[in-house]
Amino acid sequence: MNLPLPPALRRAALTLAILAPLLPAPPKAEAFLEDPFGLIGVAPTDAGGKTATMGLGFTRTRNDGNRNLYGGAVEAEAGLVQGLDLRFAQTMEYGPTAPYPSDDAAKIWGGLTQLGLRWQFLEEDGWRPALGVFGALRTAYGETSRPSQSGQIVGLLSKTLIEGERKLALTVNAGWSELFNAMPGERSGRYEGAIGLAQNIGAATSLGVSYLLNQQDHGEKDQNIIAVGLWHRLGDTGPILGFGAGAGVGDDSPRFLVFASAKWVFGP
Repeated sequence: MNLPLPPALRRAALTLAILAPLLPAPPKAEAFLEDPFGLIGVAPTDAGGKTATMGLGFTRTRNDGNRNLYGGAVEAEAGLVQGLDLRFAQTMEYGPTAPYPSDDAAKIWGGLTQLGLRWQFLEEDGWRPALGVFGALRTAYGETSRPSQSGQIVGLLSKTLIEGERKLALTVNAGWSELFNAMPGERSGRYEGAIGLAQNIGAATSLGVSYLLNQQDHGEKDQNIIAVGLWHRLGDTGPILGFGAGAGVGDDSPRFLVFASAKWVFGP
């Protein structure tokens, strides 16, 4: 049995039917992408937003006498204004860590404290990539040596290669670090670089592949690492869980490494 609609309801239904094609479609959810291992993304944390990350890692070096390196890290980001955020990182390592002791077989504690700013000065538009810069001051210290301070500057580039549900993005880092109080055998200035691809492979899952290059001290070959990682976000804001592994290429690169991380995002 069909019930007649009241005149007011019929007019509202007719108006909605006429205007429906003119109404904007609801925005699609942004594809979830996490920065690949070892790379700094271009996009800063939104103004007023914050992130906190905890990570653990294990590296097997090629040194026959002392091959196991254990590491942990705590990182935090805080959006200051639109396009600019503050980044803090504290890492700790146990094993054959720099600064190196005189005994190659010794296991020591070492760490690195980093405080820096990331600024995105150009947004992606069509063929034009997003560009930014990251600058930081760092203090490295070991159980058998005095702390050493250094400065770091890194150029950041990001470009979306594929749009849509399976978004694919390219990230490139190219930088230089300068050791302020270099010791004999240490290189005062050294280059670094990284390139990575990140792709959304699920509603909240991101796959990342990266290649890292770091210049070492005098008499050592450059460190080359190839890594792959998987990140999955639980809920709308996390935590974002990450797992991955990598391998070194060359005599002065690690044999392999594994890592795990958890990241929390706090919005304004």
